[in-house]
Amino acid sequence: MTKISKLHQLSIACGAIAATAVGGFVQSASAAEEFNTQNVKFDRDTIIEFQFLGSNNRAQSTFGVVNLATGERTPLINEIRATDKPKTTIGTAGKAVRKPYAEFTFQSNTPYGFYLESKVKGKTPKVVYSTPERNGGTQLARFNNDVTALGSQGITIAWNDGMSAANPDFNQFAVIAGGGVGCPCKASPAINTPLPPEVLPTRKNKPARG
Repeated sequence: MTKISKLHQLSIACGAIAATAVGGFVQSASAAEEFNTQNVKFDRDTIIEFQFLGSNNRAQSTFGVVNLATGERTPLINEIRATDKPKTTIGTAGKAVRKPYAEFTFQSNTPYGFYLESKVKGKTPKVVYSTPERNGGTQLARFNNDVTALGSQGITIAWNDGMSAANPDFNQFAVIAGGGVGCPCKASPAINTPLPPEVLPTRKNKPARG
C-alpha cells in the first residue's frame, strides 16, 4: 500500500520505505492514476494525508471524500466554529479547526471526489463537490497540481463554498493533499561528531581527595 504523507504528519518509516512509498509512487504515476476535478483514482490502495490551510468565509464547513460510484461521503476535516472570532471571516487551524490533519485510504480502481459542506446559522446547509458534474456543471474546486505532485509539494484544493454568487473566488476553504515526507533520515551532526578521547588521570590532573 502506498502512503503519501504531509511533512508535519510523520507516518512513514525512513530510508527504503519512504523511498518506495513516495519516490516509487511518483515514478509509477500513470494514466490509470488521477487526482483532478474529474476523478480521483489510484491503481493500488493508497493512503493520502490532508492538512487544513485555512478558510475565509462566514460558513462553518466540513471537508471530506465522496465515493463517486456509491455517493458515500466520509468527513475528514471540520470547523468546530465558522471563524476564529465573531464578525470576522478567517478560520485557522487550532481555532476554527481543532484537528487540521486527516487521512483517507483510497481503494484501488475506485472513483472518488471531494466535497465541502457549509452551513450558516439560519440557512440550509449547502454541499458542493470537486466534480463539476455534481454541481450542475459549475466548477467550485481548483487543484493546483496533478497526481505526480502528491509525493513532493502536494496538491492544494481551493474551494468556492457556493454560498454566495457574489463571491466567485476560490479562497473560502483550502486544504493540501499529500506533500513531502518529513523523515529524520540523516543523523544529527552532534551524533556524528566523535567524542574526544578520555583523559587518563596523572599526577598533574589527579583529582583532589575530598
